Amino acid sequence: MISTGSEPVTAAHRRYIAVETAISVAINVVISIGFVFLVFGGTAHIAAASLIADAAPQSFMIALMSTIVPTLLTRRRRAAGVIAARPAVADRRDRALRLRAPLVAAAVAGIGVALNAALFLTLWHDGLGFAAALAFKAIYGGALGLAVTPPMLRIALSERL
Repeated sequence: MISTGSEPVTAAHRRYIAVETAISVAINVVISIGFVFLVFGGTAHIAAASLIADAAPQSFMIALMSTIVPTLLTRRRRAAGVIAARPAVADRRDRALRLRAPLVAAAVAGIGVALNAALFLTLWHDGLGFAAALAFKAIYGGALGLAVTPPMLRIALSERL
């Protein structure tokens, strides 16, 4: 059976998912801020097209790392007995992290670019000042971690080791 993410979750699992997601969000915010300085540092005004283009690598890398890192950490913790498996155990197809991670990242990147394009072309077609772009990218990076990490953790908690 493949995990759908709708199986019962214990209080320990909810707490584990919440803590790991909060850590992921914090890391993604910090990394997003760092990359804004690296890519756009010294630029007073950033064109909408540049911010839209930057959404592709930002979305892809955050989704990729929000899939790989929590999955590997959860597998290690489950193997060590730190956290138990969820009640429903998925079949071997869920274990294909090498396939799952880039597919999730590519899908999130596509959605992220479309979302950024819609926002910038309708609301901020002239682009943003550096401080506003920094805030936007930080919030966006955190939101990506918040969206991607919990379902990836649910899969990692359900898969067969």
